[in-house]
Amino acid sequence: MEAVQAPVRIDGASFARQSADSGDAGRKTRIAAPSDRRGTVLKYKADRGPVAYVLLVFALRTVIWALATPLICGLGVVPLAILGMFIAPINHHHQHLNSFRAAWMNRLYDLVLALQAGIGPYGWVLHHNLGHHRNYLNQPPHENSDESHWTRRDGSQMRRLEYSIHLLFHHQIDIIRVGLRHPRYLRYFLLMKLPLWGLIATGLWLRPIETLLVFLLPGWITLFHTIWATYEHHAGCEADNHLEASRNRDNRIYNRLTGNLGYHTAHHKRPGVHWSLLPAIHEQIRDQIPEEQIFKSFW
Repeated sequence: MEAVQAPVRIDGASFARQSADSGDAGRKTRIAAPSDRRGTVLKYKADRGPVAYVLLVFALRTVIWALATPLICGLGVVPLAILGMFIAPINHHHQHLNSFRAAWMNRLYDLVLALQAGIGPYGWVLHHNLGHHRNYLNQPPHENSDESHWTRRDGSQMRRLEYSIHLLFHHQIDIIRVGLRHPRYLRYFLLMKLPLWGLIATGLWLRPIETLLVFLLPGWITLFHTIWATYEHHAGCEADNHLEASRNRDNRIYNRLTGNLGYHTAHHKRPGVHWSLLPAIHEQIRDQIPEEQIFKSFW
């Protein structure tokens, strides 16, 4: 069955909201954010911690880049990549629903995130929001297959390493392919490349080895880990409705560290909803999700 999609306006962008085709005739969950959750600079007060973390880690990287020797920078590659792994889900949430009220602050934040998470501004929007979320029920050989597909062309399931390597080297091609169907966002993606590449070029000109070791290499490792982690979300879930197509982790520590990404069915049901509201949506639909697709463990 093909996914049911309806447009929803988020930050001036029209993303795909997919309604779960469940046993109760596709009943939609409804949830409103209490006014005391709304911020003045940030759209949601819950983003204070994530934004502070992103900025603190970026400040740490900048200090190391500016003052440390190449040896110290080299020793910091893995620790910085690990710190970046917790920035990746923050970036994911920001690309679904921008964190700040002011557009210019969101674009600056995009650059800070991109330099640490390994993927440029609007890359998530095109590949993930407008690609994966619309097509994740469709795996090859389907003609409109998932941009993060976990099957080969013959329909057989990839293993995790194969999936991760394929997506790592293929995602930029898919971004352009999706962008050709959404030229407005492709234009934003290409325009934001200019300041991003300008910052990277400046860093390489001033301190080339340090830029490679503090920003580029950790970012690439973080991106690979992000791809690796997404394999479990859907791989092997051969389903034609949203309630059976995702795995969930109902673990408090996991969801605290990932911004509730463990409630993955809820996220796909309401992709434009702020991450802090996902637990409530999960509770509304939990009894409709197959029990074997809800894990209590962290790993």
